[in-house]
Amino acid sequence: MAALGNALLAVGVLTAALTATALDRRTAALLGATGGTVGSFLAWLLAPQAWTGSWLLPWIAAAAGTVAVVAGWAAARAYTGLTRPPREHEDDTTSITTLPG
Repeated sequence: MAALGNALLAVGVLTAALTATALDRRTAALLGATGGTVGSFLAWLLAPQAWTGSWLLPWIAAAAGTVAVVAGWAAARAYTGLTRPPREHEDDTTSITTLPG
């Protein structure tokens, strides 16, 4: 039970640190909580004995998960095709007029 408390504390502290330093606090809270939880959960799935036996592993896993989620979010935001709707091309066929012969 102490390992779960340690993992929850790690997620909470990392989320609070990310939220305190971010400009968009709601997004930072969502990314921090999601990344920390997913990172800690994956570490527990991969090495449950090491995760429960170490006080440092949940912190490292939560930090790595948070960094991965923030990097993914930044990559998605940098790609404009994901965040902006497609632009309609202007029809320039009316700009050419023919004069009667």
